[in-house]
Amino acid sequence: MCADGRPAPVEHKNGKRAEAGPGVADGGPRFSMFTWLMVVALLGVWSSVAVFYFDIVDYDRVLGKLAAYDTDGDGDFDVEDAKVLLGKSISPS
Repeated sequence: MCADGRPAPVEHKNGKRAEAGPGVADGGPRFSMFTWLMVVALLGVWSSVAVFYFDIVDYDRVLGKLAAYDTDGDGDFDVEDAKVLLGKSISPS
């Protein structure tokens, strides 16, 4: 209590002072694993955005190489071609 009869102000609801978080005082890790997971996830998202936005990959060249695996002769590599290559269905020829 203070000299005038009022209770002393507390810093927190439970009346205790806040202590440093785990690992800060003993030289351990400062950030949680969730924080690092979020950083890695954001780096992955923004790098994929950069690939599409800045057109880093030459998709015409990639699709041109996949056209060699066109088994049904429609001019593109699609799910039906993948099924034939994986042996899930028989070739239409």
